[in-house]
Amino acid sequence: MKTKLEIDNIKLARYLNGEMNPAERLWFLAIISLSGTRRREHNATKQLYSKMIGRNDHIEFDANKAWDKLKSRIISENQKEVKLGGYHLTYKLIGVAASLALLIVLAVSGWLYFNPKSVKVFNLAQNHTIITTLPDGSQVFLGQDAVLEYPKRFVRSTRTVRLAGEAFFDVTRNPKQPFIIETNKAHVKVVGTSFNLKSSNSEVHLSVIEGRVQITLTETNESKLVNAGEMAFAIDSRLITAKQLQPTTVKSAMQILLFQDERIDDIIRVINGSYGSSIKVQGDELREMRISVTFDNDISSIVNTLSVSFNLKVTYSTDGSIILSK
Repeated sequence: MKTKLEIDNIKLARYLNGEMNPAERLWFLAIISLSGTRRREHNATKQLYSKMIGRNDHIEFDANKAWDKLKSRIISENQKEVKLGGYHLTYKLIGVAASLALLIVLAVSGWLYFNPKSVKVFNLAQNHTIITTLPDGSQVFLGQDAVLEYPKRFVRSTRTVRLAGEAFFDVTRNPKQPFIIETNKAHVKVVGTSFNLKSSNSEVHLSVIEGRVQITLTETNESKLVNAGEMAFAIDSRLITAKQLQPTTVKSAMQILLFQDERIDDIIRVINGSYGSSIKVQGDELREMRISVTFDNDISSIVNTLSVSFNLKVTYSTDGSIILSK
């Protein structure tokens, strides 16, 4: 009969070989995350594991045989055993288990970092514009019945989001990490610019306000560069571009502004950018405070709502700026 320690190591081998189902993997990772680790034996264990299974990804691997082979090797090396609480534990075995546990924890932590959870924003409120600040500082004005999905962190070579419906984007410039919007009909690639994008299963319409945007149809891969003051749209799976002097955007048509769990500093940045105002917030704690709030499309109403709803002091400076403080 195999001991509990042997069973645990068989589970570890099954995990490394990808033989666990999703439920088993989740439970296994939860247990491993609570275990202690020995960093100093990390490299030695990695080499031992590589020798045991080889470096050929195509070799068939059996978890039970892998553990039996590991146990035989440990015994053959005449490692001393100590009796602890009625169980015989091998020094080397403890080190192997601890080091492999460390490898798993590091691998899982890395996977979680590079595969962050997604955030979905739904705008189901009539005549409301939901304004969201993305992890890179880009701002999205989400139109009615639109859905935006984005990761909690932009950790890959591109900043990729997904849109269904209509939204206005004000993208933070970063040439090293292009901003990509995926839709059912097309995808849009930018570095730093502002534009309005409307997309559904049957149509796509792009209006560029500042900068330059590349749009590519999903079905045909036809691609065009669209400059500021131009628009692009699809007709019969073809991309058409044309001049557009004063386009109507989600941002320009705002009636009611809705912020959900946003930092006050980001909200004020949106307000100043949209209305040309100079509102300033005093104090780091106040700037970092997250709030959910609704404004009418009027700067005086916005200042009054912030003051009354969050008990803020409003000071009007001689230079025309408005200062909010506790």
